[in-house]
Amino acid sequence: MSSNETVAARERLIVLLSAVLVGFHLYTSAFGSFPDLIQRSVHVGLALMLAFCLYGVRRDDARQSALGWVDVLILLAVLAFTAHILVSYDRMMGFTFRMTTLDYALGVVAIVLVLEGCRRVIGWTIPVLGMLGLVYALMGPYLPGPLAHRGLDPKLVIEVLYMSTRGLYGMVTGISATVIAIFVIYGAVLLRTGGGQTFMDLAIILGGRSVGGGAKVATIASAFFGSVSGSAAANVATTGAFTIPLMKRLGYRPAFAGAVEAVASTGGQVMPPIMGAGAFIMAELLGISYLTIMTAALIPAGLYFIGCLAGIHFESKRLGYRPVEPDQLPKLRQVLTIRRAGPVFLSLAVLIGMLVQGYSPGFAAFAATAVLVVFYLLGSGDRASLALRLRDLKTGFVDAGIGLVAIAVLIAGAQILLSMISTTGLGVSLTAGIIGMGESSLLISLLLAMLIAMLLGTGLPTAAAYLLAAAVVAPALIKLGVEPLGAHMFIFYFSILAGLTPPLCATVFISASMAKANWVPTSFYAIRLSVVAFLIPFAFVFHPEILLVGSTLQIVIFGVTAMFGVVVIGAALAGHLVGPLSHIEKAGFLTSAILLIAPGWVLPLIGVALLSVSVAWHSRTKIKSLIK
Repeated sequence: MSSNETVAARERLIVLLSAVLVGFHLYTSAFGSFPDLIQRSVHVGLALMLAFCLYGVRRDDARQSALGWVDVLILLAVLAFTAHILVSYDRMMGFTFRMTTLDYALGVVAIVLVLEGCRRVIGWTIPVLGMLGLVYALMGPYLPGPLAHRGLDPKLVIEVLYMSTRGLYGMVTGISATVIAIFVIYGAVLLRTGGGQTFMDLAIILGGRSVGGGAKVATIASAFFGSVSGSAAANVATTGAFTIPLMKRLGYRPAFAGAVEAVASTGGQVMPPIMGAGAFIMAELLGISYLTIMTAALIPAGLYFIGCLAGIHFESKRLGYRPVEPDQLPKLRQVLTIRRAGPVFLSLAVLIGMLVQGYSPGFAAFAATAVLVVFYLLGSGDRASLALRLRDLKTGFVDAGIGLVAIAVLIAGAQILLSMISTTGLGVSLTAGIIGMGESSLLISLLLAMLIAMLLGTGLPTAAAYLLAAAVVAPALIKLGVEPLGAHMFIFYFSILAGLTPPLCATVFISASMAKANWVPTSFYAIRLSVVAFLIPFAFVFHPEILLVGSTLQIVIFGVTAMFGVVVIGAALAGHLVGPLSHIEKAGFLTSAILLIAPGWVLPLIGVALLSVSVAWHSRTKIKSLIK
């Protein structure tokens, strides 16, 4: 077989595995999943095979290289340890189950290949953490001081990780294999069947006419995209391909254009209704419905994007950035045609409506996907159009399969460390240490939680970073009196924001390269535009009303004061409100904004008073200057 033929064989195999993976999840979402161990092992096995087809040994794109004998051996090994779980299931469920030599051998193969799959997909972070977890579990008696424990037998470690629902196929893998998978499929198909262009056109209509219109378009478009994709990198790659050239054409500095896209795309992960994989994991860890998570995220997401838009608006006024040219504004009646936008918004309505009605998130996403596919095909006017739309659907399903790879493989890899943390009791020890520090100051524990989440988030996707940080930090924050939802949302936010902060600001690197800008000034702009995002988690810890926990009056009061606070921060950091701000005025605005989110009632009331004085002073000064 020639090299070109083996390359084509690899591509056909990628399409086939994507189709099988997507078909498996569509079937189980509609008709019910298999027993946990079977559902999760098939999910991980198919995703892992697809990962080895997509990524080479050097973590490069393997799609243009020939399918070699090493690749075939690896694929057969993954197939073997996955099939072994299926054929051994009845034996494993029996009261007299004992591990065999074959079980142990395939268990070792499974652990090694999951770690290698993680390395190829995302790099060394998860494999190193997983190996550290294994070393800690096996070497417990030889470790110093509080780290020491009795140690685990190597055979027990293999059994727990491979042939139980406490290891590779643990609870979080279960969430990935049921709920997350179908939402990834829905998002990929939605964006491929017209959702992407529809969202972009609506963003231009809503934000393009005002000052800084190009940057506002990027923000609104990323909010739309994030509501279905849940991935900052995907947002940057999709919306940035249009918005970054648009901003540069309107005269924006390349670094500023890249920063706007990075900040807006990062915020897409906290935007309902989908919010990314982390939100589904959060619902399972807290034992509450996803609808509760989705509604709780509404005000924080609104504050994030209001703060971002405010910063862009005042910065654009200061720098004189102009709106989008009128001839580039699409017509609303052309965008909202039934044939074009109907399937998009009808499917979203079905999704949200079924969630509100109490249907499971997995079935709601399946129904939304089915509605989207049916109405998209019905919109074809002739046979040629139908063929094009079928091709779009095929591409969307392949995209979905590839999108599932990172989530499934990385979560399975993260489960190695999580399993070792829980089995050895390390999590309890770490929680006790954090509680000890928090007894003197809750703020210290919150800062530590922020640091842990951001450190993990620098090298991991959001879902994995949140998962690992939540396992250690969330129980401690809850025991210190933080609302459980607030504790988990706090960790979730900072796991996301790690993509904006040096030295490994992955989202900024992508957007800066697209803008052809240096990443250092791009990161500087990004941090300045996202300062609000770093304050929001502290706000909903001290005021859980922002997460819709409390009376309606309290929710309204703290929601409104927080909104004024984020707008004021945007003006203060830009140095411009009605006109330029003096240093004293900037200090007054920033102080009032911080007081608005402080604990209790007294400090927020002082913040309201200081803000009123600051606005009045600035307005009076500006009027005087106009008179002169």
